[in-house]
Amino acid sequence: MLEIRSLPAPPAPAAIEAEPPPNRPADGRDADPTPLTDAVTLDLSPEAKRAIVEDTPRAGTAQAEARYRRDVDSQQMVFQVLDPATGSVLDQLPSESALRARTYARETQAAQTTPLGTTVARSA
Repeated sequence: MLEIRSLPAPPAPAAIEAEPPPNRPADGRDADPTPLTDAVTLDLSPEAKRAIVEDTPRAGTAQAEARYRRDVDSQQMVFQVLDPATGSVLDQLPSESALRARTYARETQAAQTTPLGTTVARSA
């Protein structure tokens, strides 16, 4: 025979005190007098257009070169930004470490799914 008992009521949750509100001046304004600017500004004045034209690079100045290439080891497309003077890579997506990790994961998975006694060609 089963005996049925009622469970005691759970204890009440502990009271949590709220943090006091920050101190504000008596007039209700924030203590920081710096006004917020708009998140996006649109200036159509001739002065703004002149500033944009002046900021664009001249024909004689070198700009960074952007290119896509296929990584040999991971066989994935890579976006690179190259320095025009030296040709070195300034930035790359995905990073070299991410490409190495993907290549390692692919090779590990291939090794686990290949039956024993089978020769596996390394691609990296």
